[in-house]
Amino acid sequence: MLINKNLITKNLLNFLISFLLLSVVLGNLAINLNVILICILGLIVYGFQIFMLDKKIYQYLIYSFFLYLILITFYRNFPNLGTNPLYAENMIKSLLYLRFLILFLVVSKLVEDGDFNVNLFFVTASFLSFFLALDILIQVKTGTDLFGYSITFNRPSGFFGDEHIAGGYLQKFSFFFIFSGVVFLFKSLRKNIVFIILSLIFFFVSIILTGNRMPFLMYFASILLFIFLEKKLRKFLFFGIFFSSIFFFIIVKSIPIVNNSFQSLWKSVAQITMLAPKLFYAEEIEKEISFNNGYLIVFNSSVQLWKENKLFGSGLKSFRINCEHGHNKACQSHPHNYFLELMLDVGLVGLILIYIFFVLVVNNFLKFYYKNDLRARIVVLPFFIISFFEFFPIRSSGSFFSTNNAVLIFLLLAILMNVSKIKKNT
Repeated sequence: MLINKNLITKNLLNFLISFLLLSVVLGNLAINLNVILICILGLIVYGFQIFMLDKKIYQYLIYSFFLYLILITFYRNFPNLGTNPLYAENMIKSLLYLRFLILFLVVSKLVEDGDFNVNLFFVTASFLSFFLALDILIQVKTGTDLFGYSITFNRPSGFFGDEHIAGGYLQKFSFFFIFSGVVFLFKSLRKNIVFIILSLIFFFVSIILTGNRMPFLMYFASILLFIFLEKKLRKFLFFGIFFSSIFFFIIVKSIPIVNNSFQSLWKSVAQITMLAPKLFYAEEIEKEISFNNGYLIVFNSSVQLWKENKLFGSGLKSFRINCEHGHNKACQSHPHNYFLELMLDVGLVGLILIYIFFVLVVNNFLKFYYKNDLRARIVVLPFFIISFFEFFPIRSSGSFFSTNNAVLIFLLLAILMNVSKIKKNT
């Protein structure tokens, strides 16, 4: 009876973890409720065992990061209580952020014990990404998607409605569908190659149509990373790149708004590439230079603020409190770059802690990857691709500390940290 009860609760845990992919679509309330349920159920199943990881170096690093985030937030905000309600709010949020530590520990324990249902996660991610891409194509063709949502601002977003984040969702989770042929459908290498190439083109087109430019670049970079890692399929995957490029140029040239969007992107990338490094070592950008790129202006504001507390940072969500408008400076809720946000909020100390953790995870993944067969490699590859580009420093992004992104970051780190245990369930 006890065995059956444990089996039921672990199956429920797996269901809730896979449901996180749908919660992202439903919004922050659904995500937070889901995370709370996972944390409570995990504590019921594992008790205090979740706080003791097998790999102690990971344990020390992750605990140090969360503890440091709380301490530096309280240290920077407590003296200013009463002057702005955001100071108290940030202190409370730093404590509530611990829910993602519990999520990380529960998922880590589940995977560590060999109980993570990777097939369920794969199927859920594959279905949602395929359905979203199909929904976008229908929306472009008919003007409305399957749920009746119309295109807003000439940017289709499928069942996300007026939230233009469909490209980012597809960029992250489409690879579960792309690799599903290897995992579930075909044993023939030729059939798998055809399925992968057709799927790559299908999602390539869908992401372009959303007008989400950074997800498009990250998706293209993800394909290149896949080609770099998977030597056995490399020569065939170049066909996917070739045909995707053809579709890209056809779509860009035939849809003026998409063409204008990508023309603007190339100009933005060029200016950021030339000027962004100078932000870090120049005392002040010359008065005569005016940025015509919104992201670069926000990046500059972040870098100049970081210089005030380089080593220790200014605490959680400090950008929205301390930012000031000025020449080539603008203020938003966050810096739109994980790397800059971490430097600004937790300084070089916190940045080093979380990136050492990530580097160890990457090393652990690569050791596993090159010791196993194609199917075992492909099962874990989507988790790595998503994580790699979440931590990629040269990209615009949401906030590292937002509910949406934090769930994904710490979920993936927990899975990849124990990647060798996933093989048991494939």
